[in-house]
Amino acid sequence: MSFFLFFYFKEKGAVKMKESLMLKTNIMLKNYLALAKAFPWEMNLSQHFVALIYAQKEGKEVDVERIKEMSRFIKEETGGFSEYRGNNKFMLAALLVHQYMEPIEQFEQMQKNDEYLKLAGFKYSSYLPIANYALLITSDEVILQEDVKERAKKAYDIYLAMKKNHPWLTSGDDYPLAVLLSKFNNPIEKVEAYYMKLHEKGFYKGGSLQLLSHILSFSDEPVEDVVNRCIRLQTTLKENKLNVQASFYSAFGLISLIKDDTGEITNDVIKVSERLNHLKKFKWLGKGMNVLLAAALVSEEWIQNNKNENNQNEIIQTAMGVSIETLIAAQIAATIAAISATTAAVTAAT
Repeated sequence: MSFFLFFYFKEKGAVKMKESLMLKTNIMLKNYLALAKAFPWEMNLSQHFVALIYAQKEGKEVDVERIKEMSRFIKEETGGFSEYRGNNKFMLAALLVHQYMEPIEQFEQMQKNDEYLKLAGFKYSSYLPIANYALLITSDEVILQEDVKERAKKAYDIYLAMKKNHPWLTSGDDYPLAVLLSKFNNPIEKVEAYYMKLHEKGFYKGGSLQLLSHILSFSDEPVEDVVNRCIRLQTTLKENKLNVQASFYSAFGLISLIKDDTGEITNDVIKVSERLNHLKKFKWLGKGMNVLLAAALVSEEWIQNNKNENNQNEIIQTAMGVSIETLIAAQIAATIAAISATTAAVTAAT
């Protein structure tokens, strides 16, 4: 580790955690610093997201040049007003480079998929590129045209069912989730059961609770058991001065899907969150966002460590393995949209 990074991680307030998680946290910071230098014009939250996705699986350092190359390709292949431009261009370029050896071929497939998504009923939206990526990453290695058409239609039907249950909450930011759900056949009634039960337990109604309910629906355990685990997690975090705002309810979902009788996973989330809250480049994000980043790191590590074990639900492992990046990307996109809307409103008022 360079002296520069050593200085960062020996600063006052250092928190003891597992060596593997400390390493990934260190790499996430190093990645962020590299991205902030190479892409100074990109949104700060997007830089943090890309730093996370590289660090969470194999603890990779970002490949800045490949991301730049992929970003240029997306720009060349899309129109000036395309939803694949702007902030999405950077995030998609990073996702594709991180996930695939031939990212250009995969983006070309996404361009084909985009047509099928729109034919199915999905409208122009800044969230559609993330939904398209969700479709790509949850498709078979050999993608058949008819399969894509069927998935796109199924995803839009799920979106309509979501909108029927919650017409004022469901919008474009639910597109990625609808695509994910179309892969795993989660009944919408089960999602609604989570929504109502969590609200009864004190969670605020809204789009964030809807997202949490969909995440928890991947579990095959009784709804009451998973909800209670979610409540215990929330309580434990509060006891450790880690209050999570409604905007970041999804963090509870990533961890509550995992059976944690020993409390080890919850403790890991606390340690990583505290570490991030002490880092100058992360603490400004707020405790809620840092808990979300910590939950992503910890849940991904659990997936990797339990791949070959039979005592955990294989469906949950598969669902989480392909969903974490998409869910966090959707969360970041929604947060950026909210910030942009607030900024525009303030500007208009002045």
